[in-house]
Amino acid sequence: MSRRYTHVNHTILPFPVLPLDKFQTVFETRFEMERTETHGTELTAAEGGPTRERLIEVAERLFAERGFAATSVRHITAEAGCNLAAVNYHFGGKDQLYEEVFRRRLEATREQRLASIRQTVAEAAGRPSLESLLSSFAIAFLEPFMTTSEGRQWHRLMRRELHEPHLPQGMFVGGIITPVYEELAAALVRVAPGLDLETARYCTYSVVGQLVQLLRVERYAEEAGFGQAPRVSLPELIEHVVLFSAAGVRAAAEARA
Repeated sequence: MSRRYTHVNHTILPFPVLPLDKFQTVFETRFEMERTETHGTELTAAEGGPTRERLIEVAERLFAERGFAATSVRHITAEAGCNLAAVNYHFGGKDQLYEEVFRRRLEATREQRLASIRQTVAEAAGRPSLESLLSSFAIAFLEPFMTTSEGRQWHRLMRRELHEPHLPQGMFVGGIITPVYEELAAALVRVAPGLDLETARYCTYSVVGQLVQLLRVERYAEEAGFGQAPRVSLPELIEHVVLFSAAGVRAAAEARA
């Protein structure tokens, strides 16, 4: 490998010349690593865990507010009160931090939706009514996004990712869409006589499509400043989705019978 040399007072120094910003990042990363090597136990117990969590929380908020491209590592570490090298140390870089934010949220959202389906089925000894299944799923889908600031932030971040993708291909599909869709489709087959699995999958797409659209309408109304516009309550929305979807599922089952 060829080397560049710097002349200082006619002395040749055999080290690569780095731009100032690159040198600062390398220096701070090395400083963070040396602190960890010297005080490994203390950093892990007293600083490593809280620092990592703080970085994730701040990054999620900034990514949701500004988007991936407009959020720099310097922005994140400054608001988290961390060394600039902390992102590289804990995650390996900005891309990996972004993925970790989504990984945690996708896992939690997936488990919540799966739990709503399984609990409804279990409480009815395996044969819940179609309406109760659809209702519990709609509540699990909509409620977190519409009733908490944390859920609204997560929904905004997801919308940004859908418009400007930065995640590895298949992370959304494998992380939440496929597991939840398959669980709901299988449950629909159990509660709707005559419904086959393929048709149940189509019904699942229709149910989720309604729920996603309701979230979009809610957000668009908020962001456009339609504060005086009539608002429909969450229970009313869920009641409508259940009524509409149950009729559609039964019609699909009859058509297949």
